[in-house]
Amino acid sequence: MKQRQVHILNGVPASAGIAIGQAALIDTRKIERFPKIRITEELVDDEVQRFKQAVKTSENQIREAKTQLESHNVVKEHAFILETHLMMLSDPSLSDRVNHLIKNDLINAEWALRITLQEIEEDFASIGDEYIKSRVDDTTFVAERLMRNLIGKEIEGFHILEKSIIVSHDLSPADTAMLNKQKVLGFATDVGGPTSHTAIIAHSLEIPAVVGLETATASINPGDILILDGISGVVIVNPSENQIAEYEQRTRSFLNIELKLKEKAKQPAITRDGHYVKVQGNLEFKEEVRTVLDHGAEGIGLYRTEFLYLNRGDTPAEDDHFFAYKSVVEAVSPYHTIIRTLDLGGDKLNLSLGKVQKEINPVMGLRAIRFCLRETDIFRTQLRGILRASHYGNTSIMFPMVSGIEELLKVKSILEETKHDLKREGIAFDENIPVGIMIEIPSAAIIADLLAKEVDFFSIGTNDLIQYTLAIDRGNEYVNYLYDPLHPAVLRLIKNTIDAAHNAGIEVAMCGEMAGREIYTPILLGMGIDCLSTNAFAISHVKEMTRKINIKKCQSIVEHIFDMKTAAEIDSFMNKEIKKNDPHFFDLA
Repeated sequence: MKQRQVHILNGVPASAGIAIGQAALIDTRKIERFPKIRITEELVDDEVQRFKQAVKTSENQIREAKTQLESHNVVKEHAFILETHLMMLSDPSLSDRVNHLIKNDLINAEWALRITLQEIEEDFASIGDEYIKSRVDDTTFVAERLMRNLIGKEIEGFHILEKSIIVSHDLSPADTAMLNKQKVLGFATDVGGPTSHTAIIAHSLEIPAVVGLETATASINPGDILILDGISGVVIVNPSENQIAEYEQRTRSFLNIELKLKEKAKQPAITRDGHYVKVQGNLEFKEEVRTVLDHGAEGIGLYRTEFLYLNRGDTPAEDDHFFAYKSVVEAVSPYHTIIRTLDLGGDKLNLSLGKVQKEINPVMGLRAIRFCLRETDIFRTQLRGILRASHYGNTSIMFPMVSGIEELLKVKSILEETKHDLKREGIAFDENIPVGIMIEIPSAAIIADLLAKEVDFFSIGTNDLIQYTLAIDRGNEYVNYLYDPLHPAVLRLIKNTIDAAHNAGIEVAMCGEMAGREIYTPILLGMGIDCLSTNAFAISHVKEMTRKINIKKCQSIVEHIFDMKTAAEIDSFMNKEIKKNDPHFFDLA
């Protein structure tokens, strides 16, 4: 038998761990070939009814998948993702648009559905927040399920071999619900990022995953032996015996490390020289609270609230806000919960606000605090919900995308007016609720000394800060290589922000992806960061890195790298020089 050729694919590490097994390919690709048919007016009702039936069938399939998903306790917390899919199927805006195209353009349901999906994907592509932008996956999964039901392509369970690594274009929660969890060793997908559903489910199952491989389904054959390295983002196809032996040893070491980290997850992060560092968790849905706390979070450093506004035909009522926030605040208590106000633009809220028009560049347009200052009724409703929830535990308010003093003063004025209204109505809330802002625009970082006098804390959002500072779109394949947290300009803005905060006597945290990468921890602590907030599955790693650090050494590292001219030079120093001088610096074993 001819030996298959060894080759290596590079992707994005989405869930840490190492898997060695056979490839099992699953076809989840978007259906590109579908019937495009011009219809007569007499057939319009038939097409509308056919689409209605496809929606009903899809709802039944997702409910069944949700039941299966909930039966596995390990992923029970993420079954709520399928609730989002069910909400989308029942959202009139989706069906109304498809039916409108069928009736007005006289085209069949498949064609109308594809046009609608393209419009939605274009809207999401213009969102600035990377995490929210990645939620377009929900729409794609729902639309593809509808398309398969429309054209009669059967959706059935996946039958895989023992010890298999799933190779697919992408995976939805419904896809994973159909898998035999005892046989899945890991996931490898063409698309996706650290916050994609594949990453979330892989984390829940505690199995490795590499996403964003681009050509995995094209270059891997069923039955190929794979080494999937979810730590470095590498997939080795048909490895040699020596490579297999090497990675088997790495696997044993990794599992030993993970076991030790789990045992220490809830211990505080205290450096070798006695410096305490608060490590908190980022949160999007209230159902994630238990997972975040179990992984050692000492509070919630970023509670995203955009989920309340998406996939609905109206804006959330005050009670919608209140009950969502109250449940989290109570669950996290006595730890602190920092609630970020709306970080979307009006074009993403399915609103009938005539005043909100499509923008050429919405990423830098009417979004986040700018939108809230324009649509103050929507803003006040959210503020009332947050303030009411603050009565039930330690709560803070955080405003995103603040660029200057004028915006901040207007926001604080509205907050004070809202407090006054609640007080007049006799509604209980924390009258001294701390107020903070995200530092994610270069202008805010540059005038951090002025902003620090007006707030109780800062939280640095590195995802946007890096993109705005370097003028690059991380989702653009032609320039995403320029996205680098170690760029000297980025590091200087971070240091300026931290110094300004401390000079004003307030705390400064970091809640972007940079906070969850251990290689950056020594630099951030050396610059004086007070708190790191990250996803649940990075918390124990960041804590352990902190325990192995000496603050004075970190400060000397910062002094050294600030003399360097390029990100590559700094990265090389962190990965090679420090490890050479102190072999245990990055050793978590």
